[in-house]
Formats: sequence, C-alpha cells, structure tokens
Amino acid sequence: MNEKFRNIGKLFCILAGLVFLFCLWLHQQESRKEVPEGEKITVEDVRILLEALEMPVDVEMIFAESNQEMTTNDETEQETYFTYNQYKALYEQIGGTEKGIPDFAEKYEGSFAMLKEDWYAAYQFILAHYDTDSSIWKTTIFILQVDEQEKKLYTQNSEYSYCSSSFEHSFFCKEEVYVKGGQLLTSVRKLDERTILENVWVMESTEGVMDCFYHHVMFQVNGENPAEREQIADLTFENGKLIEVQVKSDKIRGKLLSVSDNEIEVEGYGTYEIADNLEVYKLFGTLENQGKEDLMLGYDYTDFVIWKDKICAALVAREGELDQIRVLLKNTADGTYYYEEATVLADGEEITVTARGLEEGERISFQAQALTDKVMLQIDGVDKADNAFRGKLEFCKTKQGMIIVNELPLEEYLYAVVPSEMPASYPLEALKAQAVCARTYAYRYILQAGLGEYGAHLDDTTAYQVYHNISENAATTTAVKETTGMMLYYGEELAQNYYYSTSCGYGTDANVWKSGSEQDVSYILAGKYAKQLAGEENNAADITVADNEQGMESNNTLSAQDMTQEENFAAFIQTVDELDFEKDEPWYRWTYEIKELDAKKILSRIQSRYQANASLILKQVGEGESAYYVSEPIEEIGEIKNIQIEKRGVGGVADELVITGSRATIKVISEYNIRSVLCDGDSEVIRQDGSITVPGTLLPSGFFIIETGKSGEEVIGYKLLGGGYGHGVGMSQNGAKAMGKLGYRYQEILGTFFADCEVQE
Repeated sequence: MNEKFRNIGKLFCILAGLVFLFCLWLHQQESRKEVPEGEKITVEDVRILLEALEMPVDVEMIFAESNQEMTTNDETEQETYFTYNQYKALYEQIGGTEKGIPDFAEKYEGSFAMLKEDWYAAYQFILAHYDTDSSIWKTTIFILQVDEQEKKLYTQNSEYSYCSSSFEHSFFCKEEVYVKGGQLLTSVRKLDERTILENVWVMESTEGVMDCFYHHVMFQVNGENPAEREQIADLTFENGKLIEVQVKSDKIRGKLLSVSDNEIEVEGYGTYEIADNLEVYKLFGTLENQGKEDLMLGYDYTDFVIWKDKICAALVAREGELDQIRVLLKNTADGTYYYEEATVLADGEEITVTARGLEEGERISFQAQALTDKVMLQIDGVDKADNAFRGKLEFCKTKQGMIIVNELPLEEYLYAVVPSEMPASYPLEALKAQAVCARTYAYRYILQAGLGEYGAHLDDTTAYQVYHNISENAATTTAVKETTGMMLYYGEELAQNYYYSTSCGYGTDANVWKSGSEQDVSYILAGKYAKQLAGEENNAADITVADNEQGMESNNTLSAQDMTQEENFAAFIQTVDELDFEKDEPWYRWTYEIKELDAKKILSRIQSRYQANASLILKQVGEGESAYYVSEPIEEIGEIKNIQIEKRGVGGVADELVITGSRATIKVISEYNIRSVLCDGDSEVIRQDGSITVPGTLLPSGFFIIETGKSGEEVIGYKLLGGGYGHGVGMSQNGAKAMGKLGYRYQEILGTFFADCEVQE
C-alpha cells in the first residue's frame, strides 16, 4: 500500500513538473517579440552615416557586436544588416538615454535587424547633437545614370559622387537622401511620386529601348510605347518604370532674328513665347546641352520645337559657316538704341523710315544690289565719320521704339572696326595684331550674342568694339585681308583678347574687374613690357620681351608681382624706364590735380558706383582692430580726412582705395570704380609731352600714386602721378606699335601679351 502511494506521488510530481515546463514555455512564447516587417538598414549605410559625422565613438566595437542569434539562416544577411545589439552598443556609447534618443527596447530583440525607418528616426536625434554646423542634410534626387567604376551618379539636375552601394540599384526613382559636401551618403527612402522629365532628346529608339540625352546625361530606358528616334518627348516615371511618353514633333526652322528672356523671333514665323522648361541641344560634334544665349542669332541652323504655342526645345542641327555679324547702331544723339526717323540711300533711291510708320514687330531692310556698293544712312543729330554701310541695314519696330541693325560679313565689319580701334598709321604688323584681336572678339559674340533681345550680336560703341567711328582705310583693310579668318586660341577655346591704349611699362591681369568669372584667363599676362638689348646694334632679332615669369632684365628688374608693394610702384611710376616700349608715348606718364576737393562730388560718385555694383563699395563698421567692412547704402561721408591706396593688384594697378571721412570710411574696390570716384570731370590731365585734356568720367588709368594736400586734418585737394591709358589688361596697342616698328611679326606681338595662345584659322 505504501509502495502504491509512493508511485502515485512520483507520477504526480512528474506531471506537475511537466505542467510547469509547459506553462513556462507558453510564457516565453507570449513574451517573445515578433520580427518587425519592413526594409532593413544595412551595416554599410550605418557605417557611412556614423563616419560622416566623425563622432567620438568606437565604431569597430559597435559592429563587432555578435549577430549569431539573428533570426535568419542566411549568413550573408547576418553580415549585411544592422542589428538591435549593435544599436544598443552605439546607444550606450553616446549616452542615448540622456540625449533623449529612442531605444526601441519594446520593439526589438537583440538579434533582430533594425528597420530603416527606425534607424533614420534615431539618426535625426544623433544629428541634432553631433552635427551642430549642419554639414549633413537631406535632399531629393531622381537618378538617371550610375557609373559604378567612378562611384558617380547623375540626376536630372546634378552630378554627385556617392558612398552607399544601394544607389547602384535605384534608377528612375525619386529618393530622399543624405548629403555631405556634395557627396551622397545614403538613401533614406524611396518616394512614391511621379516624375516627369520634360523635353528629353530621344537619340535612338530600337525594340522598345530608347537612348536618351537630358541635362548632359545619356541614359537608356525601356518603354512599351517608345518615341521614334530624334524626337523631343516628355517621359513620365513612377516607381522606377516609364509609364508614359509624350512626343512633341511640331517643328519650325528659319533665320533666328532675336532672342529675349521671354520670346524668340524666327524669320517667316514671327515671335513665339519661350516655355519655362526650354531645352537647347547642340546635335553636331559632341552632343551637349546649351542655353538660349548660345543660339545662333542671324542663322537658320536650328529647328525649334513647338508645344502648346510655345517654343519648348531648340535643336541646333549643324554648325555651318558663321561669317555674318549683326551690329546694333546706337543713337549717339540721346544715348539709346531707338530712333524716330532715318533716311536711307540705296542704289540711287532715297527713302525715309519713321518709327510711327512701322507696326510693332515689323522689319524692313535695305541693301545695295552690287556687293561692292554700300547703303548710306543719314540721321539728324547722329554723327558718324563714315555713313556708308556695307551689307544690309535692317529697321525693326520694337515695343520701345525703332532700332537699326547692320548685318554684314564679319571680315567687312572689321574693315570699319580696326581703324576705329587703332590708328591706320601704325605699323602693319601692329594693325594685323589688332585685326586678329578684333576678329576673335567679334566671333565670340557671334557664338554667343551680347544683344540677342535686339537681334544683334553687339553694338557699335566702346561697350563692345567701336565701329564706323573712323572711315575705312587701305592700311587697316590690308591688315584684315592678310589675316583673313585668323583668330587667337588658348588651347581649343577662343581667347579673351582684351586690349587697351597704353601701358605704363607694366600690365595687369583680368582680376581688375572683379567679375567672379571661373573662366581660365591665366594666359593674360601681368608683365613688364620692355625691350632688352642683347648686343650693341639695335636689331629686331636682338630684342625680346621682359616677362615677369621669365625674369628678363630691364632698367627696372622688379616683377609685376613686386609692383603690388607701394614703395616699389611709387619709385617706378616717378621715373622713366628707357627700355619700356611706350616710354615716348604721351600717355606713358601723366599728372592729374584737383586743387579744390568737393566732398559732395566724391560722395555722389561713390553712390553712383554703389548703384552699379554694391559689392564693390563698402562701408567701415567699428574702429581699430575690430573694424570690418560691409556693403550698405552710403548716405554721408562728411569732411574728407584721408585718401589712400590700400591695395594694389599685379603690375601696380590700384585695386582698393580707402576714403576716410569724418562721418564714414569707405572702401572702393576695382580699378574702374577707383578711376571713376577720383575723377571730378573738370580737372585737367597733363601728359608727359605737355599736352592737356580733361577726362569726363574716368581717370586715364588705375596706375597712379596719390599725394594729398591738407588744411589741418582735412584733405582740400590731391595730385595723382600716373602712367598709361586704359585698364591695363591684355594687349597694349601702343606697345604693339613700338614692337611693330622694331620688326616683330603680329604673332609675336600677340604672344607677348597672351601667353600660351596661338594664332590659327
């Protein structure tokens, strides 16, 4: 009996134990978390984001946390995804609790892979604490193409380098991404949005695959209803797939007459409004995107695509021969481009054209039947040394008034430019150098019109090149003909070949204009322009140019860079270097004196230059070592206490002028502004030959020193000791004259002022 009860007791204990174990198992099952569903964050992306932050954490220790208990049988996946164990290691290192960073403890087991949405929610908090200078930010991109070898990708608007390999599988998707310093770090999420690429150039279309070009990017895309080859189309994408193709096949072609911000005028079709999403494609040579400023004004080499009565795309189909130029004639009587009336004499017939007699948008033209004959133009109050124009005179009525454009061959245009820019009495080789400069300058504007809204490449004034100011001359025409088609190139690009009248013995570089252009103009030398005698005889073969890079010797051995020092330039400008090419020119040295300074006039000129470019006129804030300059309107200056050159550019040109007044201290930046502010329009310039002239609005050059006259602490006048005439950038025309007399060929003259440039057809 006792044995029987003992067996029952044992059985009861076993059953109780089993029940306990079963209950324990049920409890564990109930308390075990479910694996979250969604896109997981990769170890690669977490590492990229942490390293981008340069956080004070042990990254390797974080990623060394074990993934062995991860709920997956795929070993590759265990290495790929970032686990909650790793997140906890990071969380503890950075003090996540104190910083209010979410811990997600109720959602994850240690071995679970974290979801992207949770990681990026936490990363926002991490950024707030560790990226105080906001070096990492979000943006939205649409990927067109990826170069895996170069680790670059191309979006509809930009080119980026990238870090995360996930970008290599994200074509034609809009994504929210993290960026640092122009580099894409990781993709936060794909956006379920439609994206339309407007006015794409479809190059080829074969068996449902389109080869496309858009914003400098070539890409391929599959589509069920592809466009035909060589068409403009809108492509609509959704979730990485092309879902719609809208072909735009309506095209027109004609001579391009004008291009403004909002309209394009095509001969034979009239004026069309420009669509906001205009695309310009250059189809010849290397395929590329261009801007409307690159359209070939005056030529019919472009097809214009019309969509909803607007020009949405321009297809520049071929280069052609760009041998015609369109010159806008300025009304010198009133300083505008508009005329009320003009009289034309062509082939013996005299016709008067009036603004009131033309309809807006109407154009009429006059041209002599014989190619060697000219059209005479007479306008009351407008003086031209030569009123006989080659080519065609075109009258057009715009909204503002009637304009006149002279269209003619480029080479014939130069017949009237070269004598207007350089005296015909100069040596032939100097005239040839001027002809090459003038041709190169003009051709740049044929390629990219300066006055497209008026239907012209340039005008006839000093704003571009002077045209018809002096009559044509046999010597200058010979110079043009003997250099026909020759232009100055820097590598494969047309050179920026600036020129001016006379140097003081030194030239400067293009930095004087403070344009901020990124174009390479390093070939424009800031040098010492002088001759060096190699032997006793003064032969052309014995004469070379003393360039500051070569360090060749003259009476003055200082380089153009040395001239930035005030004492060096002051010593030089008060002497004559016998070897300077232009030492005998009247403008080589000059003086300018204002005996009675008018502070109100100076203030007025400062205000005028501020209106022209506020960034180059600065006002001092604060005093002493804590003082700094800001750009703000100049209301007053008070009595002038001091005027001084604070900074010189290479060659010694005045670059920054400081005017100290009793109520304000002003810094004037750039040689042009300085020349304007210090010129009162009344005082005389005395050249070194004793001749006198009165500059109207601008001092002869920015190469000068200042001597102020004072009464007590107040400046009552100043005297400038200067040299040269013009901005000092590029070719000195009187330097070219001297070199021509010494036997230099025009290629050598140009090579003196434009380093590493070549003359070629």
